[in-house]
Amino acid sequence: MNRRQLLLAGAATAVTIRATPALAAADEGDLLLGLWHREKGLALAYGQQLHTHPELFGPARRHAHDHAGALATELAAVGLGTPKAPWTPNDIDAAAQRLAAAKPSDVLAEAVLVEEGMLEVYKTALLALPDAKIAMTAATILASHAQHLFIFRDAAKVT
Repeated sequence: MNRRQLLLAGAATAVTIRATPALAAADEGDLLLGLWHREKGLALAYGQQLHTHPELFGPARRHAHDHAGALATELAAVGLGTPKAPWTPNDIDAAAQRLAAAKPSDVLAEAVLVEEGMLEVYKTALLALPDAKIAMTAATILASHAQHLFIFRDAAKVT
């Protein structure tokens, strides 16, 4: 290997090392945007069902808003802004739509399904988040969803 080849190889390595965080941030940003949308949609769905179980859905709705706020902070950390929140049940994912539209007799079962789905989403996200601080935020939110799942399953057994 001559000197020119060595310099070109070093330059290529430097470009790769510099490009990797930007690429990771873009992937991380997309993931965070997806989580943010799910949390905002979940807050909207819980709001739609607030009248059925205010003691359950009131705190869960506030938590979803708090989760979205924490994710917005992480979006800012990777250089992205916070998008426009969904305003109607048609703007949210299918699971949250089912919860928003559920009959009072089915709402707890739908809440259980939504929270089970949120646990899976966050478990998958944790494996893909390269930044430890952002992963810690996601892990904290995952724990909150696990608590909601426990509470909703318990309430569904009683009714």
